[in-house]
Amino acid sequence: MVQLAVTGNMGCGKTTICEMLISQDIPVYFSDNRAKELMSQDQSLIQLIQKRFGKESYHSGSLNRKWLAERVFKSLKALNDLNNLVHPVVHLDYIEWVNQQAQDVVAYESAIVLEHGNKDKFDVVIQVSCPERLRIERIQQRDGLTLEEIQSRTRFQWPDEKKRKHADYVIENINLSETEQQVKTVLSLIRKQFLID
Repeated sequence: MVQLAVTGNMGCGKTTICEMLISQDIPVYFSDNRAKELMSQDQSLIQLIQKRFGKESYHSGSLNRKWLAERVFKSLKALNDLNNLVHPVVHLDYIEWVNQQAQDVVAYESAIVLEHGNKDKFDVVIQVSCPERLRIERIQQRDGLTLEEIQSRTRFQWPDEKKRKHADYVIENINLSETEQQVKTVLSLIRKQFLID
């Protein structure tokens, strides 16, 4: 089974690319969504988060997302501490998920595959890219965040140029029909590379 990592900075359109992969019968593991679910459901993870960040990190049994975001996006140490608690749980969950898949190719979606030195866990890394101006517009429309909030959330992500150097393929996500064609081309190259029919 070939494991793809789909990465790229916030607002580049990873979800759009993943939806295109799903339409090509490639199952996708959305790591951010699963991380949020696990942070709300996995009791041992909840206890670890509360131990590190305090009881305020949960409110009436639910993750106090806004409160936690304010803490972790101000401090690299706090963000690393949270990631070091959450990522091992997500990784185990992903492995379980992979073992349940029947397809020849699966994909793992995450903004920070490269930053955490996880490139070697995947057969292929696909970088989704678009101009910064467009990324900011998309995030503001989708999440209603201010420019300052966007910058605080993305300042620990590698710049696009640096990610490109470490990726096996880059998909420019600007024009939807062109993006779709690039996805098909990249998949065709991957299938040839790994001799998948």
